[in-house]
Amino acid sequence: MAHNLFPVVPDTGTLKAARLATEITGNPGRWVRLDCQHLRHVQQPVEAGQELECPTCPPSVGGALPSHRVLGRGPERRRRAWLDAGPQAPGKAGAFAAEAVTYAGPISLVDDAGRMASELVASALRHTDAPVELTVDAGGDMVRIEVRDDDWTAPGTGKVVSFELREARSGN
Repeated sequence: MAHNLFPVVPDTGTLKAARLATEITGNPGRWVRLDCQHLRHVQQPVEAGQELECPTCPPSVGGALPSHRVLGRGPERRRRAWLDAGPQAPGKAGAFAAEAVTYAGPISLVDDAGRMASELVASALRHTDAPVELTVDAGGDMVRIEVRDDDWTAPGTGKVVSFELREARSGN
C-alpha cells in the first residue's frame, strides 16, 4: 500500500499530474485556459481572472513558474475534424480524439477514445474513398465519438456511426 503513503497530489497543471490526481482522488478536475493561451489542469474550482502558475511557460531565472490569469472558459466540449481518406486517417483520428478527451475529460477514457475513433474511421474508410467527418463530444463521465462517411458525389447518402464510452462508477 505504498501508493497510499502520500495522499497529497501535485497540482502542476500538466497531463501527467491530471492523470495522477484523477487516479488518486477520483476527481477528474478540469482544464482552464490562461491568458498566455496555455491550458492548465486544476482540481479545485477557479474563477475567471484568478491567477495561476503556468506549467508550460518557461520558469524565471530563479526557477519560479510565471503566473497568468484564468480566462472565462476552458476547451470546447465538442470538436470536429475532416479526415482525408488514406492510410494515415485512422491514426490521425485516434490522436485527435485522445487530444479532445485529454482537454475536456474524462481523462480516464483518453486511451479508449483514441482506439475507438481509430477503429470507427478505419471501418468507415472500408466503404468510401471520400473524406470522413469525426466528431468527439467529451465531458462529465462520457465520451461520444461519431463518424460520418458521406460520399462527395451524393451528399447525405453516407452513414453515421457513433459510439459512447462511459467512465466506470466507483463503489457500485
